[in-house]
Amino acid sequence: MKRSTKILALILAVLITAMLFSVPSFANEDPYASLKEGIGYLAVGDSFTRGYGAGENWREQLYRNDSYGNYACRNVDGSYPNRVSEAFGLNAPDDIRDTDAKLWPLAHDAVSVAYVLDLLGIDDGFRDEEFTYTDSSMLKRYATDLQYFGDPLSLTIDGEAAYGKTGEIMSVREMFKNASLITIGLGQTDVIYKAQIFGLNTLDLSDVKGIPAGIGNILNLLENYFNYWKDAYPLLLDFIKENNPDAKVVLVGTLNPIKNATLTDDVAIRIGSLLNGIMDAMNAYTRQCAAKYGYMYVDISDVDTPSSVTQMSIGSILSISDPIEYALIAHPTPHGYAQIAERVIDAIEKDLENNPSNGLLKIKDFFTAIIDRLRVFFFRAFVFLGSIGK
Repeated sequence: MKRSTKILALILAVLITAMLFSVPSFANEDPYASLKEGIGYLAVGDSFTRGYGAGENWREQLYRNDSYGNYACRNVDGSYPNRVSEAFGLNAPDDIRDTDAKLWPLAHDAVSVAYVLDLLGIDDGFRDEEFTYTDSSMLKRYATDLQYFGDPLSLTIDGEAAYGKTGEIMSVREMFKNASLITIGLGQTDVIYKAQIFGLNTLDLSDVKGIPAGIGNILNLLENYFNYWKDAYPLLLDFIKENNPDAKVVLVGTLNPIKNATLTDDVAIRIGSLLNGIMDAMNAYTRQCAAKYGYMYVDISDVDTPSSVTQMSIGSILSISDPIEYALIAHPTPHGYAQIAERVIDAIEKDLENNPSNGLLKIKDFFTAIIDRLRVFFFRAFVFLGSIGK
């Protein structure tokens, strides 16, 4: 009898050991493996995405208008794509020719939706002629992007663009088609920046009688630019959905950088709040698109900007002579970029938790698997012992 008991105990020990060792191991699994598939992370946007003012060395880490010769243009420290890439272990070396990297920021100052659509070669009629293809610096930028990121499907300005560098760097179409994670921050240039250039920058605050007409002109421009952006924006989302349906996509909203700005230092009318309506409409539409396409939406409307941290007036802003300092007023502060990154990371984390695409079991599934195996084990053990008794 004692011999039979020892044999049964040995058999049970072997079965338990086999069962435990057959449970999947989670210790060395990467929970963000799915975000590193393909080329990894593609961050599309304008200077908000690029990271103007995000850190001490941001000026040294920008794309140049006429050359990518320095190649130190993949990684702007402190930008939200940089922070997101670090959070998920997506390496981002500075050399943009390094195809082993997992962060691809297709982000410059003044990039519009129409600009990206043209790089993708989507013949849609959205050419943004009044700005992108008339401003000399933008012409240089677009020609350089065609040379480095374009392909034969990209729409050229003169029909003679060169693609000599596409062997070293992936084309825009390849990036969109092979990215596992895409964040899109487009709209600020399309609506606000253009209204600033063609409206706000022409406003003469010394002409008191002309101010109402000037403000009315700005509001009309905002409405027209909003409608233009609203029609172009979903074409980019259509392209992604059709060509990369499995990508995790985050639509980043926008913000009113001068919402607290007064008219002048002496006139406390909060003229900056006039932008709130159009910004609310843009964010509502972006949220609507996210719901329609099954993408994530991140609200950034309340992140820190220079004008929200320090009380400013339109008069004082327009008086800034340094073009870089002037431009930074319309961008988040370093803390503001950190806020955006936290929200993007949180959205992706929640999406991974609710819709895991990397084949890994979640923690609760791990314990569920163990319980299920224990149930099977004890059932088999009961049957086995019953057969012994017979």
